Amino acid sequence: MDPDENSSRDVVRQSGLTGIAALAAIVSGLVLDVSIAATYGAGAATDAFFVAARLPLGLVAVVMVGANQALVPAISTSLERDGCRATHRLVSTLITLTLVGGVALAALIGLVAWPLMRVTAPGLSPQSVRLAASLARVMFLVVPLVALAEILRAYLNSRYSFVAPAAMNVVMNGLAAALIVGLSAGIAVVAWAYAAGALAQAVFMFAMAYRRGFRFRPSLRAREPRVVAVGRLLVRPLIGAGLNPVARLGEQLFTSFMPTGSITVLNYAYRLISAIGGSVLFRSVVIAIVPRLTSATANGRQDEIRRTTRLGVKIMLLLSLPLTAFMAVLAKPAALAVFRRGNFTRDEATMLGIVLAVFSLSLVGSGVQRAMLAPFFARLDTRTPLRNTIYGVAANLLLIPLCVLPFGRAEDGIIGIALAYSIAQYVNVAHAWVRLRTDVGVSLRGTPSTFWRLTVGSAVSGLTMIGGSVLLRLGAVSPRWVLLLKTGVVGVLGAVTLAGALALLDAAEVRQLLGTLHKRPGGPPPPGVVADQ
Repeated sequence: MDPDENSSRDVVRQSGLTGIAALAAIVSGLVLDVSIAATYGAGAATDAFFVAARLPLGLVAVVMVGANQALVPAISTSLERDGCRATHRLVSTLITLTLVGGVALAALIGLVAWPLMRVTAPGLSPQSVRLAASLARVMFLVVPLVALAEILRAYLNSRYSFVAPAAMNVVMNGLAAALIVGLSAGIAVVAWAYAAGALAQAVFMFAMAYRRGFRFRPSLRAREPRVVAVGRLLVRPLIGAGLNPVARLGEQLFTSFMPTGSITVLNYAYRLISAIGGSVLFRSVVIAIVPRLTSATANGRQDEIRRTTRLGVKIMLLLSLPLTAFMAVLAKPAALAVFRRGNFTRDEATMLGIVLAVFSLSLVGSGVQRAMLAPFFARLDTRTPLRNTIYGVAANLLLIPLCVLPFGRAEDGIIGIALAYSIAQYVNVAHAWVRLRTDVGVSLRGTPSTFWRLTVGSAVSGLTMIGGSVLLRLGAVSPRWVLLLKTGVVGVLGAVTLAGALALLDAAEVRQLLGTLHKRPGGPPPPGVVADQ
């Protein structure tokens, strides 16, 4: 068997398995969000919670990006050059320093929580600001616990173990949802449920790492050369990732002056679109290709770098283009079927679906950008991704007033926020494409044909689903189970149409990618690596 074909199948197969595990994680996250929505609705209390959660969950996202973009290549390189024992010492030191820093952060937040909430959501009432401050003190406990789990996930990914780490959020979300539903008390229960879930997730990841041979030895040797090198490598990704919460805070500043519940609805929509694209699908592809790109870069295999990068971009297109069509058409009925329950009203669920449909326009840009930036992280180049993030965030912040002001202070203004975010994603793609060609020497030869085939197939599928929606009257008021059934039927119709359209277009390359999801690689994994079972 051709080694290149075997490696491609390995990437796609592991991306697929990881995507399945991450799908379980997103389902658990959906259950968590629905539990909060059904129990507390969308009002002043939930707005206060999401204001309190904005910064800690933003920091969690920063940690995830740093682990994915910098720690995975750094730990992979350490395993290649220094071996397991030295790498275990490095990871242990990172964990110890993270726990110490987390305790210090929690103590600091205890002192500045109220002014921090006041500044980040100036439109909230004084009572809501006080509630947000008390919730923030609990939510910041989540940050060091998730950071610990992310370090261990980076270690496991570097050992070509992807499935269990991708599913780790099931532990956190599942426990948090169970506590919220079981206790059904005040909004403070949600914050404590998040903290308990984060602790359980960290314990789970320790167990998985121990199973793969990791042994934790506490160390505070922050000045050790390898630790300093990792710290320097993390600086730019963390700064870059930290700019995204800045954009979210900019959105929150506008949203805090909108009607009560707007912050809650926007947060649900953003969390869902980030989880579906970033956590489930796109991240699964990136963590499968980054270790391979790192190995190819370390050993000077330029042809493999080009081939793997193109493969990553094509897989992203294969995932994101059809997903955009499905979400644009089905987001509204799906939101009504899933979220319209308990204290979450029909109007709130309808607005959530509309905002999700607008957010879906960002999916192609978000996925392709990640694949294009992967070779830079494999080269331990963090400057280019940082600049990429700066350009995207700047575009997002500039677009917010342009897209929101036409709506005034009405609840529809959150549609403008989603539109600004979606447009800004393509600024990232433009910059990444230019740098990929000039700095890495990778062209996207063969990718345009894949793009156009998938675009036509997805468009035909979308039009078919629109027709099915009209025929089945998805917009009419229906019992929840009827609406869910109709939405499923339209989704199946769209999937069948998509498969038929791609077959008629003779998209051989697309069919090959889909086929490799069901085949095991023909060769062994790299030396010293044990593949996931």
